[in-house]
Amino acid sequence: MSVEHPARTIDLAQEASFALGALEVRPSTREVIADGRSETLEPRVMQVLVMLAGRRGHVVSRDDLIARCWGGRVVSEDAINRCIHAIRQLADQHHDFSVTTVARVGYRLDADSRPGTTVANERPTLAVLAFDNHSGDPALDYFCDGVSDEIQQTVAQGTTLKVVARSSSFQFRGAEKAVDAVSMALGCTHLLDGSVRLGGARVRIAAELVECASGATLWASRFDGELGDIFSLQETIAEAVAQALKITLAAPSHASVLDPDIYQLFLRARSVLAEGSFQFDDSAFQATPLLEQVTLAAPNHASAWELLASARAAALRSRIFEGDFEEMRVRAREAAHLALQLDPKRGGAYAALAMLEPWGAYLARERLLSRALEVAPRDPAILTEMSTFCWAVGRFHEALRLAEQASELNPLMPSALLQVAMMRTYVGDYETSIRMHQELHRRWPGHAGILLSLLNIAATLGFWDAYDAAADAVEAFEGWQGRDLRATLAFAEAVRSKDPAIHAKRLRRYSELLERTGTLALNLIEGISQMGMVDKAFELAEDARFAHIFDPKGAAPSGYFPGTVLGRWSALNREPRFIALCDRLGLCSYWTQSGHWPDCADWAPYDFKSEVRRQVGAQPRP
Repeated sequence: MSVEHPARTIDLAQEASFALGALEVRPSTREVIADGRSETLEPRVMQVLVMLAGRRGHVVSRDDLIARCWGGRVVSEDAINRCIHAIRQLADQHHDFSVTTVARVGYRLDADSRPGTTVANERPTLAVLAFDNHSGDPALDYFCDGVSDEIQQTVAQGTTLKVVARSSSFQFRGAEKAVDAVSMALGCTHLLDGSVRLGGARVRIAAELVECASGATLWASRFDGELGDIFSLQETIAEAVAQALKITLAAPSHASVLDPDIYQLFLRARSVLAEGSFQFDDSAFQATPLLEQVTLAAPNHASAWELLASARAAALRSRIFEGDFEEMRVRAREAAHLALQLDPKRGGAYAALAMLEPWGAYLARERLLSRALEVAPRDPAILTEMSTFCWAVGRFHEALRLAEQASELNPLMPSALLQVAMMRTYVGDYETSIRMHQELHRRWPGHAGILLSLLNIAATLGFWDAYDAAADAVEAFEGWQGRDLRATLAFAEAVRSKDPAIHAKRLRRYSELLERTGTLALNLIEGISQMGMVDKAFELAEDARFAHIFDPKGAAPSGYFPGTVLGRWSALNREPRFIALCDRLGLCSYWTQSGHWPDCADWAPYDFKSEVRRQVGAQPRP
């Protein structure tokens, strides 16, 4: 498929007037009217306001602003900043909308539809940096990280404050902790930094809370005590931060205080999980025995059980798990339920239980992830899990909203930003998605997932210039990453080719794979339709079995893209016979029972919901 992508600059004369709360915005005359008074904005400022307001509630990238408001010309950062500053001044005057900076991504406008309601321009966002190790022993770095991590989690779980995730804020260490640089990268308004000195049984913690805009220290103090007092010291610091920011801190939910030696095991295990990636390494396997020691010594420590449940569930879903699957699944569930018995607000335990469900148990997974978000609404990992779930069942706009929330809290995590870029594709914002992918690839050229997504999406949507510019980067990768990327190149070239022989060869390969395994990933079925062989793609789908997605040990029904056949570009979902495939995937039952319909129900060229209901009533899913 090839698509034309003209760059269209915003023409104010063609834009309709709109409201932001009690404000009336008239683009054609560049006026903003409130209480009978009119203010005229500069043309570029009005263009940026129109762009942000048109996508209110969603992040607009700086590249997108440049394309639509400056016609793609090279402009300075100051030019954009001046426009954003002018719009924020307007927001400060009238209090009917706000503009939030999403670090290294762009801006989001949020408007209140009720006249007279005050909306804060930007809510405080706290970044807790990794406390410096003043102990003289580099082996204690994990302990110092753990102390600051405990404070970060206490504030995040005990307040309504937005707190940047550890995986982003802990990237700044030593000389890299300059306030201006950190606040710009993380989009935070306040920083908490400090140091830890551990000597024998004695510990000293120094901490300082800084307001980023002014650089002023709002609060600073030093705490000395025995290592056994570490919990109370950390809670004292968290309480001081809350008081300085004039927010309420809920009482911590520690059911037990850990012995100092056990506490160090706990911090080491959490550091392993935080710094690893269970899909690509053995971090879950390293952390599990450490956490088993902790829970054995401290059976009433909810956080340890929560992490153990997460580690065991992650081990099961890793590429390298060996052993008795059902036994490990039972043990992971036990750990999760123990965590929740001790503390019902352990969102990670609910997320671990969701991970243990079969892929096709959509209602059960959604219920568990929804509960996880209820108790931990600002946990970026849980937000990302729910975004992935919504993606898989075709609720792409919800997936994008959740991904944007996660990336705001985790602005330096490549996977969080990649999720936003991919969901931009699925909501039909192709140009923004490609630009975001290209920017992410420039920032993290060694990230195989970013490159793979860029190549796949560019080839599927016909952005061949973007594809060609990125294709040579595949040569830098080896092992399984290199194999996957080269397979992506081969698929893309097959899509690009108009040679029927090449298409027929790929069809034979997929048919042989289906005959050998009895199933076929959905992205391969979609790939055949992308080559113009829609009937053949449906034949493959009809012959494939999908029982594995209802088996706890089974894999997802698609390779890299769970919602690929539900995308706007797919020729499959344009035909009513597509509904039979959805039924075999368990999606029809989920949509009708939950009432949560996929986005394609709004634009399919037939009555999608009626066809789904007819399919569910016609016959049970095999």
